[in-house]
Amino acid sequence: MILLAVASLVLQQSSLAVSRNQVDITPPNLLPLGGYTERGSKLGESGGDSLYARTVFFQSGKTKIAVVSVETLTIPESLAREVKKRIPQDVSLFLAATHTHSAPDSQMLNDRMTFAIPGIASYKRIWLLWYADKIATCINHSMAHPSQLVALRIREGHADANIGRRKFANPDKSVTLTYGDTGHGPPQLLILQYAAHGTVYGAKRMQTSGDWPGYAAEKFGAEILQGAIGDVLPKESGATPEESIQTIAQTLAHAAIDQPTTTVWSPGGPVHFVTQAISLDPVKAHPTMAKSYGVPEAFAEGIVTQFAPPTANITAFRIGKLAIVGVPGEPTSILGQQIKDAGRRMGFKSVLVCSHVNGWMGYILAPEDYDRGGYEATLSFYGRDEGAKVVQAGIAALKQLSAKS
Repeated sequence: MILLAVASLVLQQSSLAVSRNQVDITPPNLLPLGGYTERGSKLGESGGDSLYARTVFFQSGKTKIAVVSVETLTIPESLAREVKKRIPQDVSLFLAATHTHSAPDSQMLNDRMTFAIPGIASYKRIWLLWYADKIATCINHSMAHPSQLVALRIREGHADANIGRRKFANPDKSVTLTYGDTGHGPPQLLILQYAAHGTVYGAKRMQTSGDWPGYAAEKFGAEILQGAIGDVLPKESGATPEESIQTIAQTLAHAAIDQPTTTVWSPGGPVHFVTQAISLDPVKAHPTMAKSYGVPEAFAEGIVTQFAPPTANITAFRIGKLAIVGVPGEPTSILGQQIKDAGRRMGFKSVLVCSHVNGWMGYILAPEDYDRGGYEATLSFYGRDEGAKVVQAGIAALKQLSAKS
């Protein structure tokens, strides 16, 4: 009996189960949309598309990971905190924004945003709690009816569906499709990852939309995780935003669908989740911020001090030879590539670096890119070494995962 119990425990710990859910998070009220300050304080208009939170829930033994893709602009730390309160304590949370610029302004969910800035919504507790309840419901319901996997597989390709928006930008064109294989029927597509801002729809759109990530999620039946998007825009090649979005989705599908699959997990493979603190320098405004926005230096410093989170963490997990690294902000392509390269050197077959996970610390640039200034630099809050420190923390998280076999 003891041997049977031990064998059962070993089998349970070496298995991997997956389950999924999605919840409509379209607010019942018209709210200001986030992402474009030129919209001012106008409320969104009726008649938009529904917005969703989607969860892929993994369990291996005592390790439980909720990977959640939310059709919103950012993930404020207060939102991640409130969601964690509403789910079981033993569930690790990987809460990611798709960064659509056509959803209610997520700064309403930021409990530090208690001051008025033109074009940016201020904190509304009622909506923080509303969103937290919706997202937690999505997670909690996702745990029902798990399917045991015999393998986790990926397809990787390259898609010409993004462009750089800063000098020397070199967008990551990798598209990665992650599949769960139950051994019964074709493997099920769980997650699609690609890097491109959710900005096909511009500031003139006043209705809700998931932008290209929302369309792709619905078309492919998968949740979307953003790559390193700090200097990356979507490639718009259609006569209308709708045509461009459809073209992006088609390009992503064609890029990887004919590629061979790679098995990244099979029974007995490790599944682990870690967090790693980012060593932050004191918050300070970029030297060009005050001039760029036409405000006094003291005002710029005050705004940034209140706007930027005092702490930040990398969130990462591994499933076999797949490592997924979440950054709480918008790293540029070169920083994402540095983390990916480090993970591959450690032996991971695939490393996904994701933006907007469990927080938002602004744009994250390499030191020389920070020195060049520009829009992204004015929203980089911790000095010129911030990007290097984020990369260091990402690599440290990968080392933690690599040591867990």
